[in-house]
Amino acid sequence: MPQYFQIFINLCLFRGKAQDVPRSEALLLVTAIAAILSSAINAIPNAGILRGSVMSVGQVLLFAGLISLMLRFRGKSERSMQTLTAMFGATTLLQLLALPFFGWHEGLLPNESEPLVVLTTPLLIAAGIAVWSLTVMTSILRQAMDSGIGAALLIIIGCQSLIMVAVTTLMGSSPG
Repeated sequence: MPQYFQIFINLCLFRGKAQDVPRSEALLLVTAIAAILSSAINAIPNAGILRGSVMSVGQVLLFAGLISLMLRFRGKSERSMQTLTAMFGATTLLQLLALPFFGWHEGLLPNESEPLVVLTTPLLIAAGIAVWSLTVMTSILRQAMDSGIGAALLIIIGCQSLIMVAVTTLMGSSPG
């Protein structure tokens, strides 16, 4: 198990490649579940347990489908398992790294009934980790597709935007 963590840490530090990830359905399932859980932990405070969990499952499944479709379109469908495993493992580590900063940010907000957007140091750090996560996903996809960084970045941003629109459309933008 520690060797898997080291592979994902190396991906986060841009020292590893997606092909370093073992080709394993079991590892893909474990990392997908970890991605769902870490996403749900982030979503539950604002969306509630049921809604946050459903949103997280939908996000991970839609992301997997979109990335698999992109790889199939590029004639690299055999790389889907390792690519998704690499993305889910690495981004889960980064989501878990960001968690304490979201909690710290929440603790700094005033107790008001109206939702506020307040720029705090922990929020800036969490935003930096989010950019880092996008960069890691872009790097992994670039390797998997044998493409330039620009194409991979556009695909990752496009996928994330499509997922955001789909989840917001299907689940609504505020807890109900």
